Amino acid sequence: MKRFKLTILLTLLLSVLSFAQPFKFGWITDVHIGSPKAEEYLKQVVDDINKRSDIQFVIASGDIAEKGQSAELEQAKGILDGLKVKYYVIPGNHDTKWSDNGLTKFTELWGSSRFSFDFNGIRFIGMNSGIPWRGGGGHFAVEDLKWLDSELQKLDKKQEIIFCAHHPLNEEVDNWFEVTNRLRNYNIKLVMLGHGHVNKVFDFNGIPAVMGRSTLEDKKKTWGYTEVENAQDSLLCFEINRDSVPHLWASVSKKAELNVPQVDSAQFVNYNAEVKWQKDLNTTMVSPLVAWKNKIYAAATNGVVSCFSANGDLLWEIKTGGTIYSRPAVADNVLAVGTMQGDLITIDASKGNILQTIGIGEPVTSQILAMGYNGDKRLMSGAKPDTVFIVGTSKGRLLCYDINTLDPIWENTSASGMIETRPMYYENKLVYGSWDSYLYCIDARSGVLIWKWTGNKNFYYSPAACTPVTDGKNVYTVTPDKSVSAVDLLLGKKIWRSDTYPAWESIGISLDKQNLLIKGMNDKFFFLSTTKGKLVKELDLKFGLDTAPVTPIEINGNVIFGCKNGIVYQIDKSYNYRPLIFTGTARVHTVVPLKDNTFAASNMDGKIFVFSIKEGQQ
Repeated sequence: MKRFKLTILLTLLLSVLSFAQPFKFGWITDVHIGSPKAEEYLKQVVDDINKRSDIQFVIASGDIAEKGQSAELEQAKGILDGLKVKYYVIPGNHDTKWSDNGLTKFTELWGSSRFSFDFNGIRFIGMNSGIPWRGGGGHFAVEDLKWLDSELQKLDKKQEIIFCAHHPLNEEVDNWFEVTNRLRNYNIKLVMLGHGHVNKVFDFNGIPAVMGRSTLEDKKKTWGYTEVENAQDSLLCFEINRDSVPHLWASVSKKAELNVPQVDSAQFVNYNAEVKWQKDLNTTMVSPLVAWKNKIYAAATNGVVSCFSANGDLLWEIKTGGTIYSRPAVADNVLAVGTMQGDLITIDASKGNILQTIGIGEPVTSQILAMGYNGDKRLMSGAKPDTVFIVGTSKGRLLCYDINTLDPIWENTSASGMIETRPMYYENKLVYGSWDSYLYCIDARSGVLIWKWTGNKNFYYSPAACTPVTDGKNVYTVTPDKSVSAVDLLLGKKIWRSDTYPAWESIGISLDKQNLLIKGMNDKFFFLSTTKGKLVKELDLKFGLDTAPVTPIEINGNVIFGCKNGIVYQIDKSYNYRPLIFTGTARVHTVVPLKDNTFAASNMDGKIFVFSIKEGQQ
């Protein structure tokens, strides 16, 4: 009888323990270390949390740094480590868009850019929704979605889940449905997010959600954070600010029966193209493809470089051991790859074996450029051909290396911000932007500065992500202040500048050099004359808000470009436009021309497509 009673007691105890027990935790978001007084506000928040013995742990849901730069992240960690309780942290878009370290510093400091842990019967899961470099908005990386699958598979489907991200699970994140489609099969209770800097209650496809205020000073001139109480039947959110009194602003029932519909989304549509082959690397790619002599090269962020034949056969694959954001370059059977760990690696472009590796001393961030060298040949190795690689770094250095030996030829240190773009080469001049607001022109033979120019000294409006173009007389660029600028190539003086056509970071030039090809940020595509910037043609393609930087190209009278919405478009010589292919719910990189009216396109989820334009559409 005693044994029977003991069994009943143990059963009841285990039953109680299987359900979430009441507790409190702290929630901070949008810290923005690097912005004015952000450090002071975060210290106040940490001090207040440390005074509260009932707070069991802390979650930080993104935008830890203002620009995602290494020094800012280190400063943030120094303050957050002052918490007396354990804390869990994920990045936001400010930690990824301008990151000079490609999230390598974030993972170095905190071990990961995601988290998963149990506390009193609740599973907390946090994932990065910020996009590395390729514009605003949010996206869940394929690697993170695979990880989420593995974490969910470990759970009892009755276990309560709280999911954390930085962005709202709506149109702010292009593939938001990938998360809700997964969570709908489990006992999801709440989504916690930042990004908006205010306390607000949401419903994302049937899942209750709360947006928390920033730790920064608000309209009431006070710092603040959220204390979350897990009660028996609800989750309660209290704002705590300078007055140190909890103010209830949200109550989410845990008893509600949720109806979370499945969202169906096709991940490939062939609209108007002849697709020759396609591959899915199933890994994030920040950099566009590179083509050379009937071969296509893809570099993924995981450090794997792949080479495909014109027919889609995998010829070779190599692991560099680094993190790659930089677009490789190839010439004379040598492929150059740069890593965020600061290595410049040359690879036999035909066989795939590593030729040389040198340390740059800081992350390689620019798209690498291969060019013929017309300077002092005594600086070269003497081996033919006279080709060099031009490499930009996170600290604004531009470096020139001998393709054969990787011996340094020259170095320019004029820029003070990260170089992200591919330098434009024209008649012994290199033109490139930096995240210090300036456009630079240097002598390609010596690395000596010729001129620098800015149209807006605000960091956020730098001509850094846009690859400049030229007609031989002027150089053209577009910036996030929605301006198009023409600068004299010889003198570095403004010729004209217009904010009439809301561009962002995407510009190309027609083959006859008469028209600029500009993908606007809201539905529109503009053809502007190079001479005075006058409108030649405006098209409404209805592709939505688009801040993904690409270079539209013209081939045989067709303008080809990709968009944030995953679609590759064609505009023909009569200004007729049509979608060619939908590559999936991920932004498309710059499309690469091959031959015979054939192109290669890729997206950020590592999908590769080779296609041609159908007859009658050319």
